[in-house]
Amino acid sequence: MKTPALVTQDAETFADASKRRIVARKELAKEKRHATYQSAKERRATDPRYFAMKEAARLQQRAAYQKVKDRRKAVAADEKAKRKTVRNVQSTGRRIEANRELVMFATWEFKNSIAQND
Repeated sequence: MKTPALVTQDAETFADASKRRIVARKELAKEKRHATYQSAKERRATDPRYFAMKEAARLQQRAAYQKVKDRRKAVAADEKAKRKTVRNVQSTGRRIEANRELVMFATWEFKNSIAQND
């Protein structure tokens, strides 16, 4: 009959062995996943269909970017035209007001100068 010390030692040895087996399986699975990833990566690197798909995606992205860029330019041009119109209306209003004041002043001066000359 085994002594309790030997029984616990055997149990520890068994537990260590099973842990090593589990770790070994995990490592093996990890290596297998990595190898699968590498082979897929190599396959993609040489696959003409994959290249065509990537190029089509690039072209789509460029087209979408160009659309956004054109839309932004159009919005900026519209805003600039609106600002220009507002500025022109304001400056026209200021010119009209200045002309009105000038005409009033000139009329007043003209009337006064005629009255003085009489």
